[in-house]
Amino acid sequence: MDIDWSKIKFRASSWGNLLSEPVSKADREAGKLSLTCQKELIKIYNRVVYGRVKDITTKQMDKGIQAEPDSIVLLSRVSGNFYYKNEDYLENEWFCGHPDIFSGDHIQNANEVLDIKTSWEMDSFMPKLIEEPDKGYIAQLNCYFSLTGAKSGAIAYCLVSAPINIVESEKKALLWKMNVISELSPEYLKACEELERLMVFEDIDYRERVIVQPVQRDEELIQKMKDKVPILRSWLQSFHEKHMNLYPKQ
Repeated sequence: MDIDWSKIKFRASSWGNLLSEPVSKADREAGKLSLTCQKELIKIYNRVVYGRVKDITTKQMDKGIQAEPDSIVLLSRVSGNFYYKNEDYLENEWFCGHPDIFSGDHIQNANEVLDIKTSWEMDSFMPKLIEEPDKGYIAQLNCYFSLTGAKSGAIAYCLVSAPINIVESEKKALLWKMNVISELSPEYLKACEELERLMVFEDIDYRERVIVQPVQRDEELIQKMKDKVPILRSWLQSFHEKHMNLYPKQ
């Protein structure tokens, strides 16, 4: 298979792992790639060469996809700004990606770009108020800044109610777990009430259900990622040659 690895572009969501540094000082000084970085590159290799992508889906991710429109409306309502859902997949010489939402005339001329995170529950939402932005998300946002020209953005955590189908699915799982006589068992009905209270948040003021972690454009970080791209491409080229020459092919 003839692949021009010098043209490969790296997804914004991959940079949290691609930027990881080796554990040992000797490896860092020798310019070696960390094991975490190499494993991420192998995932990229498998996608490019074989079209294999491991699609991990969890109930938290499912809620994030289904409830994203509600989160966008909530964020717009709280901030007083109107955010557009981005439908365009972007790429430049180094990066590629799909920003979630933006403000401005067009995604490629955005004022700001945001990555929206729909929290599964209150206990995973509230700690974001005291946590620093995740380094991987900061790298991802800066890729988006490079792709769009935006100067700033944010990671926006939103607490919205789970869609009814997800709530019902959780209730079914609870029924199986409790092993009660029927769906009318008092203990099961009480447990369902408690479960629904943990998944529905309309009783909480909407202004208490958004936490925004601002992220500013970091030119030094963007340049660091750009500078690493040739190194990553070279690694992929070497890995490909090694893999293709494991055994003679007739």
